[in-house]
Amino acid sequence: MPNHTPLLRLARPGDCPAIEKVVYEAFKNAPCASGSEALLAHRLRDSPAFVQELDFVAEIAGNVVGSILYTRSKVAGDSREWETLTFGPVSVLPAYQRRGIGSALIAHTLELARAMGFRAVVIFGHEKYYPRFGFESAGKYGITTPDGRNFPAFMALPLYEGALDGINGRLVHDPTFESIGKAESDTFNARFQIPDPDVVFPVASFFVTYVKPTIRNKNIIVGDFTYFSDVDFESRVTHHYDFYGDKLVIGKFCQIAAGVEFVMNGANHRMNAASTFPFYILEGWEQNAPSLSDLPLKGNTVVGNDVWIGRNAVILPGVHIGNGAIIGAHAVVGGNVDAYTIVAGNPARPIRKRFDDELIGLLQAFKWWDLPAPEIQKIIPILSDGNLEHVKRALKEKLAVIPSSPMR
Repeated sequence: MPNHTPLLRLARPGDCPAIEKVVYEAFKNAPCASGSEALLAHRLRDSPAFVQELDFVAEIAGNVVGSILYTRSKVAGDSREWETLTFGPVSVLPAYQRRGIGSALIAHTLELARAMGFRAVVIFGHEKYYPRFGFESAGKYGITTPDGRNFPAFMALPLYEGALDGINGRLVHDPTFESIGKAESDTFNARFQIPDPDVVFPVASFFVTYVKPTIRNKNIIVGDFTYFSDVDFESRVTHHYDFYGDKLVIGKFCQIAAGVEFVMNGANHRMNAASTFPFYILEGWEQNAPSLSDLPLKGNTVVGNDVWIGRNAVILPGVHIGNGAIIGAHAVVGGNVDAYTIVAGNPARPIRKRFDDELIGLLQAFKWWDLPAPEIQKIIPILSDGNLEHVKRALKEKLAVIPSSPMR
């Protein structure tokens, strides 16, 4: 099973888009959200009050799923000021909430802030959540909001004994907290509201990962919007060794269920000798490694576009799967699969074609997966239409206006 334990680490400059997406998703449907949280996180990083040493993310399988950032603040009395910290927004992707990730970020960074010698943290937050970390009403310590008020959600935490003794004044925090309007927030948030193939987690309520932005292996090539119903897709590509040079190539808009495994050529043993046992890779045995020409290499594994691969299916080395195919759950696929064909079983065998040859030809010619996202948005009613005669007519009309179309 994939490891869903988060790694807590300092944020890097390249994390900013992912962090802002996490913040947006975390607060999108929150009842007390203002809608400005993502833009606030963006702007606070450019503020002189930003504390880079406390800018932390939670990462799972190389992907940012949570974040916390701090800014310097102060309590201003009549004749004296006391430096404090303020954190927020604290954000965790909805799919990962209630798993202790936010708590881990808060506890870890509070300990760091304490070690760095900061006096206290003053926040606006949920009065039933933050007391578990030691936060109490800020009024207990003589601290009010910038406009002189107090209420349960305004809280403070001294970071060492006596840190807030004798303090009396108003919180002064970064003016960025007060300077963001709805119109500019809406403009900023618009970037999160269109299909983006580089977003890692496109669904808020459960594990779904767009594969392409997670890939680090240069021999795995994946198209836009192909998703995996779990995290850490690369862990499902096994026996993939650089010296073989084989590639896994997957098209766009594929749907890959949890547990699917792509077995690459490194799993093959030599079959043209008396024994298949690989003495050469095991300690103590004296055998020269065979040349690649002596191994039963099957070439690249290639999956087309809009392919649905069912749970726990196994795709063996060198298989080519055509556009629109469906691979049944637990199938073991050792041979090529034609476009728009359903296969199942071990070994996987064709069950039937999904459509007649005319519709398959139209879909192959139209290649809807290669259209820009706004154009795909417009034709979703066609792609979702169960009346296949309507679909044929619509595709013929679309193809007729494409100058290079072979259907004209």
